[in-house]
Amino acid sequence: HAEHSKRPPSKTVLGRATWTVMHSTAAYLPDKLDTNQIAAFRTLVASTGLLYPGDGRSVADRILNDDTVMRELDGVKSKEAAQLFVWKIHNAVSAALHPAQTPFPASSTLHPSSFAIITNPSGQFLLKSISPSLKKEVLSALNRRWVITGGLEATHKAVSDDPDLPPDREMLGRAHWTYIHTLSVYLPHIPDEAQLANYRGLFDVLYHIYACPLCRHHFSLFYLDPILQAEHASIWSKQSAILFAWKLHNIVTADGIKRGDWPDRKLFPDETLGDANAHLNVSQFLIPSPTAESTQIRLHFCTPPSKIVPSGAKEKAFIKEHAPDPKGPPLEPPHCIDEDDLYQVISDYQDRWMIEGGIDQPLVDDSPLACPPPSPTDRVLSLDVFIMGKCPWCGKAIANISDLIKCDYACTTKDGQHISARLNFNIHMVGLNNGTWAQPWLRSIHGPAELVADRLELCARQHYAKDYKYVKFLHCMDENVTTIPIRAPECAYKHDMDLDLLISCANDEGASMVATSYGYSSWLGIDITPTLILNHKRKELGLPHNFSDIMCEEAAKSPLASTLAQTSATADATAVSTAKSTASDVKSTKAPTGLHATKSEGMDLTITGLVVGAITVSTLGMGVLVMRWQRPGRGGREQESLIANNNL
Repeated sequence: HAEHSKRPPSKTVLGRATWTVMHSTAAYLPDKLDTNQIAAFRTLVASTGLLYPGDGRSVADRILNDDTVMRELDGVKSKEAAQLFVWKIHNAVSAALHPAQTPFPASSTLHPSSFAIITNPSGQFLLKSISPSLKKEVLSALNRRWVITGGLEATHKAVSDDPDLPPDREMLGRAHWTYIHTLSVYLPHIPDEAQLANYRGLFDVLYHIYACPLCRHHFSLFYLDPILQAEHASIWSKQSAILFAWKLHNIVTADGIKRGDWPDRKLFPDETLGDANAHLNVSQFLIPSPTAESTQIRLHFCTPPSKIVPSGAKEKAFIKEHAPDPKGPPLEPPHCIDEDDLYQVISDYQDRWMIEGGIDQPLVDDSPLACPPPSPTDRVLSLDVFIMGKCPWCGKAIANISDLIKCDYACTTKDGQHISARLNFNIHMVGLNNGTWAQPWLRSIHGPAELVADRLELCARQHYAKDYKYVKFLHCMDENVTTIPIRAPECAYKHDMDLDLLISCANDEGASMVATSYGYSSWLGIDITPTLILNHKRKELGLPHNFSDIMCEEAAKSPLASTLAQTSATADATAVSTAKSTASDVKSTKAPTGLHATKSEGMDLTITGLVVGAITVSTLGMGVLVMRWQRPGRGGREQESLIANNNL
């Protein structure tokens, strides 16, 4: 299940998390709400229209800004009213995205048009007109779906985040953190005042109305800490939002570790920081603690203030009020995040939660079929290789495996067993996209020439997939990476490829292909090239010297084509079944989705490494490590293609 993985959430995963948060929060509210609880509920609802990434934000915003809907939200003063409001909004989103879908619950006689708020606001279902029998039916269905037997304080042993199960405590926690972290990474670099106020309010939601009473109690023990509250009040940018959410989640984790509830969990990121190669330690995040004031890690004042806080009068006053006493001892590690560590935390955080190009993309990077269909008794060996067009180690990897890339793969294991398999091979590109999938603003690690190479090589994959002919083109290009893409005419001629076709494809379709490939690689968490993945499970970084043995070993364990066909058929049937269940029970919680129609706010200048305004990479063994950190930048979209008019 994707919810358990360390890959960034897809729009499906985020949608499920969003509705889990909304419905569960409403279902566990007290019968009558106080002023703080009412405000927190409104903040949570409003966040979908203010902060939700991608096209879903505009869908939610149009629904929530309907006059009738706003009046109904203002009237929410009880648990039942909150549940009914979320029920209506969920059905309204479903009606906007899937107009023929039966509203929840399927047993009711409601028509989808009753929730078509965007297209027919005057014909919408009014909560004040709900009959006692329908109200009882809806609330009963909602409680069956979202309220777990025994309550959230009980210990449950759910084996997965099954979309049909009422969430238990762990599932609810994952959903909330997925929602908060994903919203954080897709914020504009400088959010407007309404977005900032709403984002800060999301943490007050945890304090006032988080569904699990025990968890909310633990949260209340540290949330009002003055240092933490000062940092909460000073959130002003995407960076500061990311850092606050990062710190708060680590505080929750440290609290659970200290109480013995989560002995196997680790702080994030679970890697060394700084020149001292020291890991983050639990004591830096323990609040309350007798030493919290002196040991608590600080988000400010550990780097030059200009790096964290803008230079306005308000921010200068904040620094003056909250900075350590200049006459006292200076803050030293482990209390501070220095500049390099700050970059690393933000980079790791974005790698974990953000997909290059945004959340509204297909997350599929398939090539045309290269081989005839396998027979049912054929083994099928899958090999996906993640590369960059001018990466030297990637070139060496392609050179070393090119002879192995053939439809009918055969090898002999170390114990003398002869293995044959149908090879399912694919390449994927790794890079940066500061725009959206629909309107990409692409950046390659080794400069503009690499972006040209990525386009050409994906076009070769598209038009010369048969028998993996395009691999010969890649191998030829990689014979001297310093001359890429100048070698393209020579390599196309050598392998009987139409150069005009490749160039036309690169100019017309290349950006979309590269954006798709970058997004897919990012979603899979690929940050080292080359990376080779066998049978969608075994991951090799760089190119091990014994890769041919590894490949043969995996071929021996590869499934039969008949098994894969059965698995695919089962998955298709499950998808159809889930779709039917969704139409009747809202069991699959879909998010507002769609393609972003406009450029993201303020084109980001994405950099790698620690040098602002430059692109750097780190060599790690036989691979290149890509580190991403985003900040506002100047500059425009890539200009005309370097390969226009055959001018290579």
